[in-house]
Order: sequence, then structure tokens, then C-alpha cells
Amino acid sequence: MAVFIKFLTKIDIERALSLPDSCLQALQQSQRSHGGKMLQVKDDVGILWNFRWTIRSGVVPKLYIVSGWIQFVRCKQLNIGDAIVLYKDDDTLTGLHYKIKVLKGHGDDYSSFA
Repeated sequence: MAVFIKFLTKIDIERALSLPDSCLQALQQSQRSHGGKMLQVKDDVGILWNFRWTIRSGVVPKLYIVSGWIQFVRCKQLNIGDAIVLYKDDDTLTGLHYKIKVLKGHGDDYSSFA
């Protein structure tokens, strides 16, 4: 099941990935299973990525992935307009896991992933 789909912006590519507020519950579940504010995700080739997330305070608090993300961006050669999809996979044998998929390109129709 897709947790979210995000079209990447300049800030997402250069600094940190901003997440929709709807991700908070998924992140809190991951925090309980992996300890701390870490999100472990597996990419489409089976590499396990460890992302640290935070809630930045302000007038409107915002969720961000702040550690591990830029390495992922560089490895996957992500650009503005590319999309990522975060999936939740709740396996009865191995437990809750998250997967990330990269969708390259501009203007493609990603509605089937939402």
C-alpha cells in the first residue's frame, strides 16, 4: 500500500525531503520498530536505506527526512520533477517494512501509484 507519492522539488533535491503530514503515523510506527527517529526503507534493487526524520518547529510544524536522504538522491541521480513512492509492506512473517520506488521523468502519469 502506498503511504505517499511525492514529486521532488529543488529543496527536496538539495537539502532534505519534506513529507506530507499524513506520514507521521507511519514514521511513528517505524520509530517503535527500529528505535529512534529512523525510517528504514528498501529500494527496488534491495538496498536498505536508513533515513533520520525530524519535525521542524515553526508556525506550521513540518516533517523532514534530514539524514541519509542526500546520499539517496545522489545515488539515484534524482532531479526536480522526479517522483518517489513510499510503500508500506506489512508481512505476517517478517513484520512491517517500507519500500521506496523512484519514478524518473517529467510530466509522466503516476496516478496509478497513488
